[in-house]
Amino acid sequence: MQRLAFLFILLGFGSVALTYTDRQFILLMWAEDYQPVLGIVVGVLGVVLLVAGIVRNKKAAQAQPVPVTQEPGR
Repeated sequence: MQRLAFLFILLGFGSVALTYTDRQFILLMWAEDYQPVLGIVVGVLGVVLLVAGIVRNKKAAQAQPVPVTQEPGR
């Protein structure tokens, strides 16, 4: 999920930066008329996915019980 989030962040905010040049990402060439708004939306969606993945991983780590190991001979 984090890889997808980084991809969205890169494509979204990168396309906003490229709006001011004569280049554009091939994946977002179809949306040239909707830039920079679409790029901002895709970038923010990537940030939301990244934060959601981090929160989900923290909750999953807290929910797992810590195994108790016993020393031999006790």
